[in-house]
Amino acid sequence: MRIYFYRIDSNARLFHENSELTDKKFLDFFFTHLEKNRTGKYPEYSYISPCGKEMNFVQTEHYPILFKNRIEDKLYYGGEKGILFQPENLKFDSFGNLLHPFQKEIWGRISSEILLDPELEWRENPENWDLIWKERKFQIPKFRA
Repeated sequence: MRIYFYRIDSNARLFHENSELTDKKFLDFFFTHLEKNRTGKYPEYSYISPCGKEMNFVQTEHYPILFKNRIEDKLYYGGEKGILFQPENLKFDSFGNLLHPFQKEIWGRISSEILLDPELEWRENPENWDLIWKERKFQIPKFRA
């Protein structure tokens, strides 16, 4: 089995040997196969992205996924992949980042572009934020340490 090492920066850009990878099909494949590293090897690499007879170990500066934009009911990440927007499952982390479920136990960060989307209305309350989208209200609890 061949082993490779990757890094995802805080803007969810993927690097291999200090070179940014930008091929959209590769990015879509790589991010779609992302999972937590439970191999017992290279614990400083929190994630893996298996590919046939290759094992790609992935280190992150932040969250491995950044949802860069929203079109209709989908949030887009990586190259051109999208997943269904689930506003009922949004949550904040301890740093105030708004998170959306990606797959399995992996969460992705919501970008500023999405937060500023005029179709999404935000209202702050003492205990939570309200998101109004498509005439529905979703309550997102504030993080409490």
